[in-house]
Amino acid sequence: MAELSEASAGDIDQLAALQTEVRGGGVAQWAERIGRAVGAERSVVVVARVDGEITGYANVTFLPEHPGDGAPDGYYLSGVTVSPRWRRQGVGRALTRWRMAWVWARDPSVWCFVSARNRASLDLHTALGFVEVRRAPVLQGVSFEGGSGALLRAQRPI
Repeated sequence: MAELSEASAGDIDQLAALQTEVRGGGVAQWAERIGRAVGAERSVVVVARVDGEITGYANVTFLPEHPGDGAPDGYYLSGVTVSPRWRRQGVGRALTRWRMAWVWARDPSVWCFVSARNRASLDLHTALGFVEVRRAPVLQGVSFEGGSGALLRAQRPI
């Protein structure tokens, strides 16, 4: 099983290399973007490692209410990247559970939005207690391939 911890500045280059492998783009571009998130106020980057190897990472970001689409303010799960050789082994689920606990220590609600066409993500979040709040073509200023995104929320257990 993966060991999870909050990312540090020393992880940025490896996370950028993983992101480049998975999503393309340049390492410098990703390093700059990830660097802004690591240690930022009201956000966290969590890293998954197996035997010291980074197998994935994910973010949480506090977003204000979006004036254009009315998506509420709150802590949003904002991206999961898992190394292709570690997919379907529980890394994404573990990263999501860790982030949910991190948010619940600060707020009773955790939010996310995903493409309504992304059945795997919808199934994962539903299995972890997320409930669909609404669908829209744009959420938090993000438009969706296929035209619709799903806004999801999970409430802290009592």
